[in-house]
Amino acid sequence: MVVALNRRCLSLAIASLALTRGAQASEPEGQAVPIELFDEARALGAAVPVGSARGDVTLIEFFDYNCPYCRRSAQDIPALLAGDPDLDYLLVNFAVLGPASVQAARVALGYAQLYGPKGYLAFHLALFGVRGGTDGRAALEVAERLGGERKRLAAAADSARTTERMKEALRVGSSLGLSATPAFVMGPAAYVGALGLERKRALVAQARA
Repeated sequence: MVVALNRRCLSLAIASLALTRGAQASEPEGQAVPIELFDEARALGAAVPVGSARGDVTLIEFFDYNCPYCRRSAQDIPALLAGDPDLDYLLVNFAVLGPASVQAARVALGYAQLYGPKGYLAFHLALFGVRGGTDGRAALEVAERLGGERKRLAAAADSARTTERMKEALRVGSSLGLSATPAFVMGPAAYVGALGLERKRALVAQARA
């Protein structure tokens, strides 16, 4: 059952805890990243597209469902996308805050696999709306509320495919130097820490200039 911490879940949790222990509140400065790493991040199987599939600018957010600053960032997404239909926005489950986050990310990736990007955005916002800590059980409850079928979700969440996608996200995030959540990658730069809505809009405008 997905809410039980299996061996794959445990190994991912150990790897993720080695990357970070918390989130950053201060607004970060951009750090240059190799373009090949940006392309690799954009192609991640764990990256769920919630913006325009043909956007002229790509913004990639690495997040954790137990990160309070990621919760705030999620609240910006509807306004950001509504005001910018040409933005390609990718959400990457980057479960770095322990076993509960790994469990939640598993369910999230299973939901994206079964119900697609449009359904995933609703799930993403709803899960960040849950009070308290978020784990696999909470994620399954949200998924069921949105019409997800529990047995299929549990199977997808605990699959080897999901495990590999999560490992790949951790590998690429580590290569990019993403030591905390949220973290954002846009073009040749990475930003580790909280970005407000207006700052995101400014970075997108800068990328188009």
